[in-house]
Amino acid sequence: MPSYKDDKNNTWYCKFYYTDWTGKKRQKLKRGFKLQREAKEWERIFLDQFAKSPDITFIALYEKYKAYYIPRVKESTAATKLPMIEKHILPFFKNKVLSDIAPADIAEWQNEILSKNLSDTYMNQLNIVLSSVFNYAVDYVGLQKNPCGKKIGSRKTRKLSFWTPDEYKLFIDQLRNNIQYFTVFEILYYTGMREGELLALTLNDVDFAKNQIHINKTYYRITGKDLINTPKTEKGCRTIDIPVFLAEEIREYSRRLYKPDPEARLFPLRPQYIRSALQKAAASAGVEIIRVHDIRHSHASLLINLGANPVLVADRLGHESPDITLKIYSHLFPHSQKEIVSKIQKL
Repeated sequence: MPSYKDDKNNTWYCKFYYTDWTGKKRQKLKRGFKLQREAKEWERIFLDQFAKSPDITFIALYEKYKAYYIPRVKESTAATKLPMIEKHILPFFKNKVLSDIAPADIAEWQNEILSKNLSDTYMNQLNIVLSSVFNYAVDYVGLQKNPCGKKIGSRKTRKLSFWTPDEYKLFIDQLRNNIQYFTVFEILYYTGMREGELLALTLNDVDFAKNQIHINKTYYRITGKDLINTPKTEKGCRTIDIPVFLAEEIREYSRRLYKPDPEARLFPLRPQYIRSALQKAAASAGVEIIRVHDIRHSHASLLINLGANPVLVADRLGHESPDITLKIYSHLFPHSQKEIVSKIQKL
């Protein structure tokens, strides 16, 4: 399996011959690999996965795609994406011949999805997932072109919901007699960590001397199993400074545990239990019932109102860059063009 160096771009490429579904010998060229071994691996997979004919059904393609996809992503990612295909894509395409699927078929499928009253972001994700299956077919199964064209849905999330500090105080007052859930929501609100990050915390992750929490893993519940994985992104591993009062609350909670294992989960709960506790306490407090994830938005709003800049907010939330923070929370930052111009005028 020869591979070649592209000195101009300082990348590698592979070029080889294969026999297509008509029996004709063809040449394949694929550029842009950072490493030589990546180029060789791509060629190997292409030759292993290549169907002698693209006239296979979509469901046969899906089985090939699934075998390719599962070893390359986290279990939690596969457990999220594959059911999307099986529920919303396979029923429509499964018996269609791959080479016969045209943009008109994609449009017909999109019309069916649009009629299901799904969220814009979910429909957008479905379209992306379907396109990725066809991209795989182009790369490894000999399909000439990805038939996916126009997108549906939107990447934009719904309007952010969050509690003000006063609303949070009304909420948390309902939980003062339940130290476990009280501590759970205090950590979520005053750190902005994700729910999965909280549920993966151990006592070893809390540095009481420095008043810090080290986030280095996340919790998932998939098909009845509890899983602990590394964070989704590199920036997800981070250290968060916490106020003294929060460190004391965590310490008090840990004192009430019976022979706590410093390496065991500090909160051995499932997400639905936290969601239920939030809904009951919010209803009792008379505040808006928001999602657990919206407490993360509440923390971001708190930081911004206290004057934190996008870089600090991004570091604390574990965003890959401040650009992501600004994309989500730009409307919360108080500075307008008039305010900026006013400050320039005073220089």
